[in-house]
Amino acid sequence: MRRLELQEIHDHPKFPNFLRDLVTDALQSLWNFGNSYEPILARLLQSMKYAGTREVLDLCSGGGGPWPRLARELDLQQQDSQILVRLTDKYPNQGAFEQARATTQMLQYEPTPIDATRIPADLRGFRTIFSSFHHFGPDRAREVLEDAVRCRRGFGTFEVARRSPKTMLTICLLPAISWLLAPSIRPFRWSRLFWTYVIPVVPFVLFYDGMVSCLRAYSRQELEELVEPLAKVYEWHMGEERRGFLPVTYLLGYPVREKPDFAD
Repeated sequence: MRRLELQEIHDHPKFPNFLRDLVTDALQSLWNFGNSYEPILARLLQSMKYAGTREVLDLCSGGGGPWPRLARELDLQQQDSQILVRLTDKYPNQGAFEQARATTQMLQYEPTPIDATRIPADLRGFRTIFSSFHHFGPDRAREVLEDAVRCRRGFGTFEVARRSPKTMLTICLLPAISWLLAPSIRPFRWSRLFWTYVIPVVPFVLFYDGMVSCLRAYSRQELEELVEPLAKVYEWHMGEERRGFLPVTYLLGYPVREKPDFAD
C-alpha cells in the first residue's frame, strides 16, 4: 500500500482549540498508558551522545507526547538526570505542558507556537518528533531534515503508526480505551466528559486521525529516500524497533563524527 497524503482533523487550523486540547490530552493519556516508545530510549540516548548534546528540542509535542513517561523511565534508571527536554508545538497545549513540567525538572516547554519547518535559531538541542513526522508531505519533510542538517542539530523521528493490519486493528481500540481513561485525565474537566461520552467527538477524532496517521506514515524505504541526499554530511540510522507490542519505525541522524555500533 502506497503512502496517502490525507488531512487529520485535529491538525486542521480551523479545528477549535479547546477540542484540540482535549484530543491531545487524550493522546497523552494513551502514551502514558501504553508506553509505546520506551524501547527506543536507548537508541535516542546513544544518538544524543554522538551528537554531543544533552538537550532535546521536541517538536509537535501535542500534550507532551511520550516524554513525561520517558522522563520517568530515566528517573527509574537513575541516569541522565541532566538531560533537558523542551516541548514545543504549533498549537501548544499549555495546560498539558504545565502539568508535564510539574512532574519533573527534566521537562520544560516553549509557550509560543513553534512551526517545525521554521524553528527559531535560539532553540537548541537534539530535535525529536514522536508520532507526527507523517504530518509533513515529502517536500516539507525534506525541509525539516535539511534545516536540522543546516543547523548541525541531531534529529530523530519515531512512529508507531504504520500501514499494517495489526497497527490499524489496534487503532480500532482507541475509542474504547479513551472512554476508560477520560475520567482519570487531570486536570478534571466536565467538558472532557461531555465531548467524550455525550457527543463523542474526542473518541471519533482519535479513531479517524489514528487511521489517517497509519495511511500517511513513512516506511523505512521512504525514509531512506528522504535522507539519501543528506547522507554525505550526516550519519543516518533507520529501522524498526520490535520489542514493544507495536513496532516503532525510527530515523536518527547527527553530524558525521564517528560511527557507533548500531544493531539495525
